[in-house]
Amino acid sequence: MPILLILVLLAGLILVTPTFGHDASLAGQHATAKAAIDARPLDRPARDGLFACGMARMTPAMPRPWLAADGTISFADKPVVAGSATFGQAEIAVMSGKEGQRLRGNGLPMHATGSFPIARGTPAAGWDRNPNRILPYKLAFDLPADPQPAAAPSCLPMGPIGVALSGAVFFNALDAEGRDAVAQELMDGCEGHPGPGGQYHYHHGSPCFDNGAPGRHSPLIGFALDGFGIYGPRDEGGVEIANAALDECHGHLGPVPLADGTTRVVYHYHANNEFPYTLGCFRGTPGDGRGQPQPAMGVGLSPSPPPAAGGPPSPGGGAGSPPPGGPPPGGPPPAAPRAAMGMAGPPPDKPAPDTPPPDNQSPDGLPPRPPS
Repeated sequence: MPILLILVLLAGLILVTPTFGHDASLAGQHATAKAAIDARPLDRPARDGLFACGMARMTPAMPRPWLAADGTISFADKPVVAGSATFGQAEIAVMSGKEGQRLRGNGLPMHATGSFPIARGTPAAGWDRNPNRILPYKLAFDLPADPQPAAAPSCLPMGPIGVALSGAVFFNALDAEGRDAVAQELMDGCEGHPGPGGQYHYHHGSPCFDNGAPGRHSPLIGFALDGFGIYGPRDEGGVEIANAALDECHGHLGPVPLADGTTRVVYHYHANNEFPYTLGCFRGTPGDGRGQPQPAMGVGLSPSPPPAAGGPPSPGGGAGSPPPGGPPPGGPPPAAPRAAMGMAGPPPDKPAPDTPPPDNQSPDGLPPRPPS
């Protein structure tokens, strides 16, 4: 069974053990989200924006049936990667001491996932040919024990920007081509998918997190790599927080719930359904391990094997792009409902010793779309 070990956290806070379920009904998450579909700047912090390392502007969104002209994403119309793969060896530990806060695990999520690589003939395959498997690796981040806002915000890398209490990591809101990943890429029922090294990750919040109940502040769902907590979509009094109430890093100073029923006023981030969804920049100073997990000792990240000669073509675009030639005639098959998660997923392959991709590796490993 999954191992969840959560000890004393920063500033002496004690965290209760959270629960995770494969809630395909989108409980705790809206049926829509507000995406970024334009070429907005990425080279500076801005509300409703994202400060990305080494990138100047977003790439405008590609048309999708689930994406309206005003940037509204309809999750009911967006295909889901079906399956119900589980990982009995999933583990995560959060430990705090005088030297800082240590996060250790193997990167596998506590909840079920879709079946990856995306199978041909499924609704998702008409739009996304993610060829990657979900693999374990040594997750090791050392974060500030008592994070403080830095003199100036810092940019977000491609790759991990935070760690969820589910055991998997958060990536920023962009796909490999600089588009809004939530608008373009296809995820499983927990809104996650693997990158090129097998690293399962989220680009925004998940319906499989405990996002809290109406009338109450959302609980902690993870930590950004600068040490500040990431909470669900509800603020004080249970009000769902909008970007207008958050700063350019997608956070604010306010009360958060503690395990003993009291509250404490701290800076924290919120995961909501408006771009950039989790973080827009780092408000604090990221700790060691920024960008990627530390290399594994005997267990690492292994890319999926290349297709055999005469096999299927390489994916025809960034994650979220259809295969060469576009979707099948007449459009892709009807979108699979989020409740359709019963397809058994294969167990993850034993990874070969390797090292994670570099910081500038694309988060989902798919090559640019070939010229038309």
